[in-house]
Amino acid sequence: MARKKFKLFSMIVLTFALVFVSACTGSGNKDNTAEPAKASSASPSAESSKAPAVPDGPFGKYDPPINVTTVRSSTPSVEYLPDQTLDDNVWYREFASELGINLKNKWTVNTAQYPSKITVTMVSGDMPDFFIVDMQQFQTLAQAGQLADLTEIYDKYASDTVKTAYNESGGIKLKAGTVDGKLLGMAVDGGSNDDAHSLYIRKDWMEKLGRTAPTTMDELMDLAIAFANEDPDGDGKKNTYGLDISKDIFGGFASIDGFLNGFGGYGFNPANGSGTNLIFLKGQDGKAIYADIQPEVKTALGKLADLFKAGAIHPEFSVMDGNKAGEMLTSSKVGMTYGAFWVPTWPINNMHTEDPSIDWGVYEAPSGTGSPTIVQSSGMPSRFMVVSKNSKNPEAMIKVMNYATEKLTGAQKDIGKYHTIKQGDKNYQIHTLAPIYAPSGEKNQNYHYQVLEALKKGDKSGLDEEAQLYYDQVKAYDGGDASQWVAHTLWDENGVFATLGKYKKNNRILMTAYTGAPTATMVAKGPALRDLEARAFTEIIMGAKPLDYFDEFAKQWLEQGGNDILAEINATGQVQ
Repeated sequence: MARKKFKLFSMIVLTFALVFVSACTGSGNKDNTAEPAKASSASPSAESSKAPAVPDGPFGKYDPPINVTTVRSSTPSVEYLPDQTLDDNVWYREFASELGINLKNKWTVNTAQYPSKITVTMVSGDMPDFFIVDMQQFQTLAQAGQLADLTEIYDKYASDTVKTAYNESGGIKLKAGTVDGKLLGMAVDGGSNDDAHSLYIRKDWMEKLGRTAPTTMDELMDLAIAFANEDPDGDGKKNTYGLDISKDIFGGFASIDGFLNGFGGYGFNPANGSGTNLIFLKGQDGKAIYADIQPEVKTALGKLADLFKAGAIHPEFSVMDGNKAGEMLTSSKVGMTYGAFWVPTWPINNMHTEDPSIDWGVYEAPSGTGSPTIVQSSGMPSRFMVVSKNSKNPEAMIKVMNYATEKLTGAQKDIGKYHTIKQGDKNYQIHTLAPIYAPSGEKNQNYHYQVLEALKKGDKSGLDEEAQLYYDQVKAYDGGDASQWVAHTLWDENGVFATLGKYKKNNRILMTAYTGAPTATMVAKGPALRDLEARAFTEIIMGAKPLDYFDEFAKQWLEQGGNDILAEINATGQVQ
């Protein structure tokens, strides 16, 4: 059995290596990548090889201190305070002073490069003590026996605040990180429906063209074409577009997820993803079917092809990554995007501050079915913090998570120091510098209701420190402080969480029918099927293939591994 696991690991790692080499050929984006750590003859975690006994409790301090390593990613447009970087910040300093953990980043890269960089790290075997992986990488490392078993460590060292967060939603985050009865990964996302898409529209463009927000898909398409043809930016040139889409097709923004939902279609398989974080529907016979090959998706792709032909979608979307798609929005070249709750925090966060005439509105996904749109949510974790089996102090990651979680959501919470620091007209998101903290599924939604109620009463005394921060920010925006536009757009009565709340209260969120771990065929063939789908959808939208090619794609997906995936899923008994 051990030999089979090693063979599987070797084959998959070789595939990762080939994919990485192909992806990086000709890449000139070296400025955002730190030099990789040099390999040594020591074990991957040699720096922590002489660690002392583990101190008791969730916050017990190591004495003498231990050295622990990780790796990090950052969004290029995110700004940090002058005295804080990914390598040296308030979190790392306090991990050292309060926990006796000297945390060092072996390397840092931008977010777009991280998946490939971590694959190279896996291939080399020079893994840090703890690091974030996607679902496929998680399964590969788990099957190869490369991860530390956190089951007893979590039970013994996780704080009550952390355990409360991971027990939300029926413990879905813990279940997703458990393989063969062992807790091998701590989910850093999932467990909520906040990834369900709203529609973001340039309100100032609508007003200039005398339009109103669309409630039907026909109205959306008409508005998208108007944004492309009626000069909403007023420069006298035909250089704007209606709907933002990136080459990844699916994802947190500039994607087609919400557009499909408007026609009763569902799908999720980002071109830059693992190929294992998918959406399945429950068929009439009670068995799982793959959402992305259903007729409603074909209908939606046909409508997207119509928009592309009309010039409402950028002709080069197929080569635009997330950063470039974000630039299309921030340079006022596109007037609409579907996206998750975080879109106001990036990429459009500074637009209103820099030019108060620019404003974005948040709206429910329009419907093309005659009934209110039911939007999708994967709900499932897609990324995990894992610990190398060679780490001498696997519990250190849990202690780091305890500390950060306590400062952000627990009894020791200090939002003004650890979450957001305002200087001048900028809000610096200090919490993003923490390598990990326990995700809380419905915290943001609950804060919205609390802040909204306090605003109606004009009394914030009943709010906790974090909610008071949001209350103050919204009040500041209402008082004319344009720098607080993000808070206004998140928490206001017409904002993001107001829209998500309507979905949630009216049972208008659809989740995948299969919530188990990726199957063997998903891991082995997921990337190839992902590429097949991305290519087919892109070619249909761009008119390179006729709409009926969708039927050929669906057939190929089933024949090239999809039938095996569905059989494996249905055999688990976990289709809900």
